[in-house]
Amino acid sequence: MDDLHTLKTHYYCFGNQEGDGYEVYFDEYPQIKGFGDSYDEAYEEALQALKHYLKEQQMSGITIMQEALGAYDAQRYGEAKAIWERLCEHNADAAVNLATLYVKGQGVARNMAKAAELFDGAVKKGHELAAFYLGGMFENGIGVAKDPTRAHGYYEFSAAKGNVTAMVKLGLMLQQSDVKTAMYWLIEAAHKGDAQAQQFITYVSNAALATNLNTAFRTMDEAAQRHQVESVVRAHIAPALAKDEGGIELVHYMAGETPQIWLRYLGACSGCHLGSTSTADMIIGILETHIDAKIVLYLW
Repeated sequence: MDDLHTLKTHYYCFGNQEGDGYEVYFDEYPQIKGFGDSYDEAYEEALQALKHYLKEQQMSGITIMQEALGAYDAQRYGEAKAIWERLCEHNADAAVNLATLYVKGQGVARNMAKAAELFDGAVKKGHELAAFYLGGMFENGIGVAKDPTRAHGYYEFSAAKGNVTAMVKLGLMLQQSDVKTAMYWLIEAAHKGDAQAQQFITYVSNAALATNLNTAFRTMDEAAQRHQVESVVRAHIAPALAKDEGGIELVHYMAGETPQIWLRYLGACSGCHLGSTSTADMIIGILETHIDAKIVLYLW
């Protein structure tokens, strides 16, 4: 429920044989009323009555949604459509389900533009899956004009709400234009167990076993630490990969108790994340020797 205390109220005083009193009701719900000897007492009664009413409405909506899903599963698409049409203005799930009917042409003529309109309405209510679907439509020009910028916006909205598939989409979409952000989303998805992201991102850390820390490195500020990491990558890691006509770049460095180093393979090594871990083991070994034993390494 939204904050009910922000709702506008109306009231008037009355008198009867039992004395004076107040009646309070809400502008948006005039049928819900509260009575009391004082305004505060009447307002509290009206507020509790409104909460009860809204809870009943919510439970009723859940029951109706279950009825619609049952009709859909039984392929009674017209019946499901009628229910979702009644609910979609205020229920994002109903809007998404109705949009799906238009995408698939079930019980209605296939209409991708109508589906996009419904998905957009659900996004305005915060629906992350609707945002993901709409991102795909703008990315591929399905039912809407192709628009990578809007596709990115919808994917980002969905990813920020925890949609792992949207995170992977963002990672792949941004891999040429914004490597750091692309890698961020792939790392997030990999940690959430997404198999595709885990194919792209290699995670290596011996932090749990680290005992001998590099005090000199840890007393540096973050800029100096990054500079040293860049020097080690350039002097020790890049030459080792160059033998196989490959390369590597520092994408991001994050200082802290357990520093993070994000590296991306280049050239002939750009597919190394799909191969054995020997290259990753070599890199973590160099970093442990020249930087610190307690680090986290992400490789793409």
